Amino acid sequence: MNCANLVATILFALSPCRVLCGQAPLAKDVPKVFVGFLDDAREELSNWEPGVTRDRFIRPAFEKVGSTWRPVNASSLPARMTWTIAFDGRSLGQVKGESWEIGDRITHGQMDQGFRTIVQAIVTPMVAVPSIGPPSKSFAGLMADGPGKVRRPLVLVSKPYFSDPDGWKRLPQPPDSIARLVRAAFRLGFPHINRCKNEEVVQRRWTFPDSSLDLPVSYTSNKGSFLVETHLNAGDCGYVDDPNDPLSDPWFFVSADGRAKRIGSFMSLVDAGDYDDDGRSELIFFLSQPEQTDGFILFDADLRKQASLLWTYH
Repeated sequence: MNCANLVATILFALSPCRVLCGQAPLAKDVPKVFVGFLDDAREELSNWEPGVTRDRFIRPAFEKVGSTWRPVNASSLPARMTWTIAFDGRSLGQVKGESWEIGDRITHGQMDQGFRTIVQAIVTPMVAVPSIGPPSKSFAGLMADGPGKVRRPLVLVSKPYFSDPDGWKRLPQPPDSIARLVRAAFRLGFPHINRCKNEEVVQRRWTFPDSSLDLPVSYTSNKGSFLVETHLNAGDCGYVDDPNDPLSDPWFFVSADGRAKRIGSFMSLVDAGDYDDDGRSELIFFLSQPEQTDGFILFDADLRKQASLLWTYH
């Protein structure tokens, strides 16, 4: 074999490797994305004192691992972090946080008893930390029965991801066609409903009229999907703490192709945003379920529950 043929043979033998190497580069570690909340120390409301909670902190909640969101792992959090404050598809600035250290006014042991979840101290001067709207009881959760108030929780992202490509916006009321789909899904999901008075059943298997099922809150996206909260006026049936109870004010998601499904109860929408920069918006709800559970729930763009951060007061 002459020299030219030998070189051609070697190049031919190496070419598959070169192609394969180009198609499958060495994997690189993808930085994690964390989502948390700029939150009030709502536990202060247990003192039953009027006014707004004094302390605010960062409550890390979720992390993106591969294609899945999951509750944050404390060991994976950096000691110091800079968070982007996201709200309604825009950035409200940044806030810096750092882990509590033993010897500070809050120790790790006290943290479990007081703050209920992992928290970070806010390093940014408080005068530079934003809030949205006046303090209220709207997101006070189970502590809302007292005289105190809290600021609206704001979503924090460890990367500058804050846009809302799905464009979720609140509506005064859902379109009639969507209302019909939601009411049909409600009847299908709750086929046996009682009508009550003074916590006593006065009519079993009540076939309620459409006028008895209010749709107090609704949102729509630019993809043609809808979120609708329901409220059934069935009289005074007593205490409700079961998310599968028709009186738990369940939420329904209606996809663009007209399929309606129930996604949960005892919830309020906090925000929508593309927190992992994949081109679609996640949605985060605040949950307050009687009689002892508050927290946050993250759904993906198809309104499948991905992760939750919950705490109890007992």
